[in-house]
Amino acid sequence: MEIKPDLIYIADDHIIVAQGISSLLQQLGYTNVRIFTNGQEVVKACNAKKPAWIFLDIYMPEGDGISTLQQLRAKGYTMPVLMLSMTADKKYIDTSMEQGANAYLHKSCDALEISKAFTAIENNNKYISDTVNYINTSTIKVSINSEYYLKEALTKREVEILGKYCDGLSTEEIAQQLYLSFATVDTHKKNIMQKFGVSTLSKLVAVAIKKYFV
Repeated sequence: MEIKPDLIYIADDHIIVAQGISSLLQQLGYTNVRIFTNGQEVVKACNAKKPAWIFLDIYMPEGDGISTLQQLRAKGYTMPVLMLSMTADKKYIDTSMEQGANAYLHKSCDALEISKAFTAIENNNKYISDTVNYINTSTIKVSINSEYYLKEALTKREVEILGKYCDGLSTEEIAQQLYLSFATVDTHKKNIMQKFGVSTLSKLVAVAIKKYFV
């Protein structure tokens, strides 16, 4: 694997998510990665040394992704900025693109999708996560008695949790809404992924929406 010298900044207040993205980048040969917990840290870092790429979480304290993007563009920084989010809300996607974002990625993306985003940007195109596209072009309704629930042998709780993932919620948000622990929801997620035969959340959501939700 070719080691790429590009400096990359990742800003996400959930350090585990940031580390996950960093790990995916390392799979692609990008080892020069710095992680920040808010947008203001990124702006200060850019003033000291400009990176080749920036990943920004939409929701962050002390400088959310969109306001940070606005600051970077106002300062004249032209490096590609890829937004990260668990939400597929069209207003955030549109606002991000209008403010100069180059890509909008679902946080459950894998290394292949990041590579696809980089390629699109290098060819002067915008990129929106396949998972986000699926969510935005589908009206998601979950029926506990659907053939989907029977065919995949999901429990009622698993159907409920899968529906919320398809709505763009994070594991933490689902846990809060259903009054469950993070670990419990995460276990359900792993069980659902195993039943669907997929290895990433993005693939699970894409398959579920494409095949079973109307």
